[in-house]
Amino acid sequence: MRSWHNRIIAILIVAAIADVAYGLGAVLKALSIISAIGLIALVVVSGTGAIFAVSTILMRDAIEEIATDRRHGRPWRWRCVGWIGIIGMLVDGLAGAWSAYQEDILFSAAVAQIPLAGVPVFLALGSYPLKWIEVLLIKRFASNTIAA
Repeated sequence: MRSWHNRIIAILIVAAIADVAYGLGAVLKALSIISAIGLIALVVVSGTGAIFAVSTILMRDAIEEIATDRRHGRPWRWRCVGWIGIIGMLVDGLAGAWSAYQEDILFSAAVAQIPLAGVPVFLALGSYPLKWIEVLLIKRFASNTIAA
């Protein structure tokens, strides 16, 4: 069986034999279960692949931006703090969604049960003031080194 149409013919012959042996209802139910499992597997694999691809691209770009800022002497630490906050918010969101699903409660109530759930939001929002402080420090130290 080297070609695809020979395989399809063999599957149809096996289905016809199963129809004779077990009846049409059992064959159709088995085919629908196999199709459902295949579709679920396809959705899970494609979703996992898409999440992996997007997160790989985001991480590569973030690392490149930080490296570029470090090379040019621009503030870069604020990006690290901001990314930690964003990742923390995603983790809190996933934990809240799982808790809401398990306990059959509202999402906001599930997130409120997470200890220190506001810390990632604080980190993400606090990254910009950190950037401003870094800019001031870079300007201050740059002016001191030029004057000396």
